[in-house]
Amino acid sequence: MKRVFGILMSMTVMILMTTGIAAAEKPVVYLQPVCTYENSINNIKLDDYEQQLLGNMIREKLHKMAAEDELPYEIREMTADLHHSSGEQLLTDDRIFLYPTVMVSTAIDTRNNNPLYTAYTSTIVAGISLLFCVPEENLDPERVTAEGNTVSLRLLGIVPMVEAESIGIPEYDIQKDRWRNLRTEEITPEEKSRKIISLTRKMLKEDINFSNIKRNIKDDKAKMGMETYQVTDVAMSSQKARALFPEAEAEDLRFLVGYYFTSAYQKKTKRVVYPPAVGGEDLANSMIDSAYKLSLDSANGKVNVAMSNPKYPIRLDISGIASKVVESGKDVYTFLHKVWLAKKPVEGDEKAELSRLNTRTVKLPEGTGTDYDDKMIYSALLLGLAQELGSQDR
Repeated sequence: MKRVFGILMSMTVMILMTTGIAAAEKPVVYLQPVCTYENSINNIKLDDYEQQLLGNMIREKLHKMAAEDELPYEIREMTADLHHSSGEQLLTDDRIFLYPTVMVSTAIDTRNNNPLYTAYTSTIVAGISLLFCVPEENLDPERVTAEGNTVSLRLLGIVPMVEAESIGIPEYDIQKDRWRNLRTEEITPEEKSRKIISLTRKMLKEDINFSNIKRNIKDDKAKMGMETYQVTDVAMSSQKARALFPEAEAEDLRFLVGYYFTSAYQKKTKRVVYPPAVGGEDLANSMIDSAYKLSLDSANGKVNVAMSNPKYPIRLDISGIASKVVESGKDVYTFLHKVWLAKKPVEGDEKAELSRLNTRTVKLPEGTGTDYDDKMIYSALLLGLAQELGSQDR
């Protein structure tokens, strides 16, 4: 009897496997070439070799994770030829595409003068997003050609990552009465692009997590009714902040703050968080009536990624900035800078507003001064604070 029961169980398992009922097959995701998000904030231009290097790094990381069974999907390569020859299949197969995208490649440069020297500093910000997309229902296969006509996709989920590092932050050693890490020549474009590469390598090593997109790439119903979140505005209610950052600089800073928050919030909550739609009140209002589209440049041409209105919009506010100078000894001064950042709506036990303080001590002999750039300090503080705000327990 036991033998018969065992045979029946084996047959049942085989039937379930062949019919696909119990086979927990992973969805197939097609990896695309690296895209770039073209906007004013991205002032570090990566050449073809550097973009290919980024693509290889991402590809190697994903295949390594697949070999270790750490991916919730099966990864496949999709060449440009296959992409352009499979237009009809795009509609029938409901394929999922993964677009690695350089969302942020920014250098915040400053030059600080005093009678003794001119110091150069550059804060490099690298933001990589892995965008999981499906073709829009109205995609016209005839438009998908080798000439690179626009491909229209709908966003399923995103894995946003961001890292920053400064080149040439001078530090004054009071005990030894000397400066450390002082750069008296401008940081070169080559140094900046190399830093983008190294920061990307760090992100891929430490920050990749696909837990927030597991359900959406498996469940067709989830694809149509996703629980989505998005930073739809970063206000600047601080009058001092508005006076310090002109219109274009303010827009760049607001996008960076939104992206930093998005990355930290997604990592903390494991939710589907769209890329920030930060572009002033007109954009935020237009999103009420229509979808927001992210236009990307890829090796295969333009890619438009559509996002429906988020179910849960999030609004941030740069609510305050302040500075003060304190005499700390003979010819020694401490510069204090503080910023405040707020979030609406408030969730659970999180704080609605956080602040962050930076102190910097310098030696200024009598009769000398410094015009150290406050913008760089405030920007760095706000980016760190956005990350802290998004990482709160809720």
